[in-house]
Amino acid sequence: MAGRIGAIERAFVMVARPSVPAPLRRRILVEAGHRCAIPTCRNIEVHVHHIVPWAKCQAHRYENLIALCANCHGRADRGKIDRKSLRLYKINLRFAHDKFSQTEMDLLFELLPLEKGVGILWLPAMLVLLKRLIAARYIDVVRSAGAAFDVGGMRITPDTVLLTEKGRDFLNELGTAEL
Repeated sequence: MAGRIGAIERAFVMVARPSVPAPLRRRILVEAGHRCAIPTCRNIEVHVHHIVPWAKCQAHRYENLIALCANCHGRADRGKIDRKSLRLYKINLRFAHDKFSQTEMDLLFELLPLEKGVGILWLPAMLVLLKRLIAARYIDVVRSAGAAFDVGGMRITPDTVLLTEKGRDFLNELGTAEL
C-alpha cells in the first residue's frame, strides 16, 4: 500500500507543477537555437529541463532551465550528465549569442577566482581583443608603473587586467557559483 501511495503522490506532484511560462520557454528554446544544448547532440526535438530538479527548487528560473532532447534529458535525470556540465553547456550557449568573444569570456573566467586587486598581465597591443569587456566596464586595465619598453614605437611593457565588481556580477548571473 505504501508503494501505491508514493506513486499517487508522485502523479499528483506532476499534475500540480505549473508549466514553464511561454515567454520563458521561448527564451530557453531561442537560446539553444531550438536544438538540444549538448554540442555533440543538437537534436531538434527538445524539452525544457530543470538543471536543479523542480522537486528541489519549485521554480521556473531562466538560469536553471536548459533545452535538452529526450535522450539527453533522460541521461541528465539519471545523473549521466551532471549539473555542473549542464551549467557549462548553458553558459556556452550564452557565449554563442552574446556580444563577447571566446577570448574575452576565457579571460573573465581566469580572473574570477583571483582575489580582488590581483590581475593578469596583458600586452598593450593585444588590448584590442578586450575592447568590449573594457567598454562594458567588466575589466579595468592598469598601466604598468616605471619604465615602459617599446619596440618600433609599440609599447611592450605588460599592463595588468583586473576584474571589476560589474564583471564579477555578470559572471555570477551566469550561475558560475555552482561551477
